[in-house]
Amino acid sequence: MLRVKQVMYHTPQTLAANATLSEAADIYLCGPFTCAPIISEHDKIVGIITIRELIKALRAGKSFDTPVVEVMDRNLVSIHEDTPFHDVAHLPLERLLVVDNDQKLKGILTRLSLINQVYEALQETENQLEVILQAVPNGIIAVNEEGEIIHFNAAAEKILGMPAKAILGRKIKDVFPEGDLLTDIKANQVINGRRVILNDNVIILSENPLYFNNKVAGAVAVLQDISALENAYNELSAVKALNNELESIIASSYDGIVVLGRDKHVLRFNSSYERILGEAGCNFQENKYLDDIFQQVTHHKKPATVKVITAAGRDVLITGNPVFTEEGTIARVVVNIRDMTELNRLQAELEQNRDATARLTTELNELRARLLETEKIIFKSKQMERIVEQAIRVAHVDSTVLLTGESGVGKEVIAKIIHRTSPRHNGPFVQVNCGAIPENLLESELFGYEEGAFTGATRGGKIGLLECANGGTVLLDEIGEMPLNLQVKLLRILQDQQLFRVGGRKPIALNIRIIAATNQDLRQLVAEKRFRQDLYYRLNVVPIEIPPLRERKEDILPLARAFLQKYNQRYGLNKQLGEDVFAAFISYTWPGNVRELENLVERLVVTTEEKVITCKSLPAYICKDRGQGGVTIYVDDLIPLNEATRILEKKLISRALQEHHSLRRAGESLGIAHSTLLRKAREYGLVQQSTTW
Repeated sequence: MLRVKQVMYHTPQTLAANATLSEAADIYLCGPFTCAPIISEHDKIVGIITIRELIKALRAGKSFDTPVVEVMDRNLVSIHEDTPFHDVAHLPLERLLVVDNDQKLKGILTRLSLINQVYEALQETENQLEVILQAVPNGIIAVNEEGEIIHFNAAAEKILGMPAKAILGRKIKDVFPEGDLLTDIKANQVINGRRVILNDNVIILSENPLYFNNKVAGAVAVLQDISALENAYNELSAVKALNNELESIIASSYDGIVVLGRDKHVLRFNSSYERILGEAGCNFQENKYLDDIFQQVTHHKKPATVKVITAAGRDVLITGNPVFTEEGTIARVVVNIRDMTELNRLQAELEQNRDATARLTTELNELRARLLETEKIIFKSKQMERIVEQAIRVAHVDSTVLLTGESGVGKEVIAKIIHRTSPRHNGPFVQVNCGAIPENLLESELFGYEEGAFTGATRGGKIGLLECANGGTVLLDEIGEMPLNLQVKLLRILQDQQLFRVGGRKPIALNIRIIAATNQDLRQLVAEKRFRQDLYYRLNVVPIEIPPLRERKEDILPLARAFLQKYNQRYGLNKQLGEDVFAAFISYTWPGNVRELENLVERLVVTTEEKVITCKSLPAYICKDRGQGGVTIYVDDLIPLNEATRILEKKLISRALQEHHSLRRAGESLGIAHSTLLRKAREYGLVQQSTTW
């Protein structure tokens, strides 16, 4: 609150009671004073003389030697120096004497001095306000009633990127046409905390109207740039997320984790610590392991590890790692506690399993190599590779195997693989064709008979094929042809591993492994009541279906070459199969499968007179679907396209040269110039470099 002492003349000129008018005139001539208080010898104000009283006295004939007490104004009006300014601002007086509590003169308040002092006070207040507003970190924009910008502080310049000198005096709507700031001055609205984007900055905007005499005289907007605050908040959120993630990682760690401060204070630990060391809570003072590892880490300033055995007998590995500050001092020690007991047990089991696996792999590889060498199994397709692998795996158990597939696909070969790779490989392998033995003899052949069992029975009886296979494997081929009455007995043998000979009463123990094979659909036979359902499920423990040869064309050429070599050696010949024969083999559907292929190769070897067997020697039904002059290219394996092109080109040029014995005619048959053919033939080494033809 403004007081009188702030706007008065603080050091007025005074006159003694015996002073003359001449001395009063000297005061007015020497300074900007228009009056002078008259002070008694007791420092009491007794009157006041103004220029007006001085002039009136002189006009009345008074001399300059006249004492001032004769003409002074004795009607004195005084006020206290702490009187509020607004109490005297409207008084109709030219001057007031300002006194203190002791009624001693402190100053003079004149109307002129009042005006000057008020102006100076207002100017100082305005300057102070300007300094304050410029120092405020928030942007402040003020407009008058007409919407003209009257204040634009430095913070607003920085936030909005606009200089104040280019803004002041302009209409706010011209500067901000989008209407984000103070566009409706007379709406008399108060806006607190509206979030806006100005000049790519995130701003909290507050707007308030300015009032004068209860009327809206303008408005002021306060802009708070919270971009940095939002960035800090986002960073804080990220830190919180990382901290939560760290807490989750530490809590879910199977190893015990303890974080120690530089003062040995436990900052955090997880439940695994309690589980491994058998402690409830983490007390540094009571845990000698933590104290030991902390001392080692802080002393040597590097990671340290100790191995201890807890009271519960756990083999525990404790590792401490220092965490350094930027100054190189240790801020934290992170201790990891790992229970090695379970790991050691698992490691031992792993080593045992690794050794067992290695032995099994070695045995399997040796078994596969021996099997392939012994049985001369030939295949290249992925289907047959999976079937052979499955056969080798199932060979190590005595589960019943059911082999299905068309006639001639190799069911007997797979059965022999199972037997040769099984623990029964030293025992007999007995093959029984259930469709080749007459029904009235099949029972006695399978089960044997006792002496006198029927007319014509051999003296002393006879053991059956199943009994002969004791300790080994029995292949029941064409199992779908077995009579229903024998299926019941076979089911009993499979379940009890014992049989009764025909005419016998004494059970005979068996130790055999049954493998059944058929080219029929046993499910369909079961539906037609031609095969027992219970026997089907007893046989169908491990089903292996062998695909026909037409569905694994990758195996045709390797099989054909193997059969060719087999019969060349058997008959002392050296026949070869032409490329057109291989193409015909690939195109043919092979209803008889591998058996048909083998028989055909044997026939071609023994009946063809030429050394190279061509398509002319093949039966017509094999070549009839290939058309006239057609060429079939078989892709045996995937190779780079450039390499495949060179191989095909070389074979075509070689054949053309063999058939035509003329470079020109060979080139015409291939559709290229003879010079080009000669260059390529030289490139492939098919002719000598000096050959010109």
